[in-house]
Order: sequence, then C-alpha cells, then structure tokens
Amino acid sequence: MSVYLVTREGQELGTFKTSKIEKGLRTGFFRLSDLGWREASGWQGLAEIVGPAPSRASLMPLTDQNSPDGVNPYATPSTSVQAGSSGVVPQEAMVALAHTQGWVRCISIVLWTACALLLLFMAFGIYFIAAAAQTDAKLVELPIRTLAFTLGYGFVAIVIMYPTLKLSKYASKIARLGNSRSFSDLAAALDEQRRFWKFTGILMIIHVTLALLLLIASFFVTRVH
Repeated sequence: MSVYLVTREGQELGTFKTSKIEKGLRTGFFRLSDLGWREASGWQGLAEIVGPAPSRASLMPLTDQNSPDGVNPYATPSTSVQAGSSGVVPQEAMVALAHTQGWVRCISIVLWTACALLLLFMAFGIYFIAAAAQTDAKLVELPIRTLAFTLGYGFVAIVIMYPTLKLSKYASKIARLGNSRSFSDLAAALDEQRRFWKFTGILMIIHVTLALLLLIASFFVTRVH
C-alpha cells in the first residue's frame, strides 16, 4: 500500500498509508484541501489519492483515538515534524529553491558564454601576433607585449570557469532535488553553493588586497618624484 507525506498549508503532518488517509478524511482528521506527496506521483490532493470523496456520515468528534496514529493536527507541530522527520524536504524550501533555479541557470549560461568569448579572443590574438611577427621582424617587441595582454584573456576565462561550473552544478542539483526531495540532494546543492561563495570571497579578498597594494605603491612613487 502506498505511503504519502501529507501537508496542510505548507506544514508537514507526517507520512500515512492510503488506508489511514481515507480514515482520516472520514473522521475529519484530514481535509480535502490537504496535499499528499510520494516520489512516484508527486503532489496530489487527498481526494485524488483515495478516489471519490469519503462519506462523512460517520463523522465523529476528533480525538486522539480516531485520528490516524494519534496525531492531533490542531496541536502545535512537534519539532520532529517541523524538521521533516519523514526524510523529505519541506515544500516551502522546495518552492524557494525552485524560484532560484532559473536565475542561477541563466547566470551560468552568460558566464559560460563570456568564458568562450575570452578564449576566442585569446586565440585570435595569438594568431595575429604570430602573423605580425613573421611579417616584420621589427615588430617582434610589440607582439611580445601584446601577447602578455592577450594571454590575460585566457587567465580571466580560467578564473571565471570554476565559479561558473559551481553555479551550473547548483542548478542541476536543484533540478534533481525537485524530483527526489531528499535531504541528501539538498545538501549536495547547498555544497555547490558554498563552494561558489567561498571562491567568490577569496577572489574579492585578493582583489581588495591588490588594490590596496597598488594604492600604497602609487602613493610612495608620487612622494619620491
């Protein structure tokens, strides 16, 4: 018999078998507006899960005795339920992550495109520098200087590749999480996000440090002259 994670207004009530869900609808423990989820079928209304709406002629006062597994839906949710003891990521977290997936994917595509263009500029630059050096030996010194600048395109592309890769993996892990709703996939997605921000933070520290050193150096050079 199938087991479903049942939620009400975004709050998990627990996992129940179909027979428990049907009994809960008859007794009033569950509402027709409640939702059930399982990996094979995704989200469904409880009425859709059990078929035609159960008769409520036998409706009894809601007590711990007639509620499935002795759970009172009107009581303050316990810590175990809030934490997702069923091993399924809460719906609110899924919605929040799903809303970021499109933006993350878009940013990663833009960055991959930038990496490709930078590498292309570097390749064309090297080709034209080599052609110019062969045409006129007097221009050798100029191409050497330009070559260093051209290789800078490749360096920037390589630097951008790592955070771009992390963003791409983050978006892919979110997509997989949408199907599995497992905490292991959630942890994997957040780990990719952590790696992205860690690398970005290191780049920021390096950039600020170099800027300060350049500012200090320019100050002393000005004083000397």
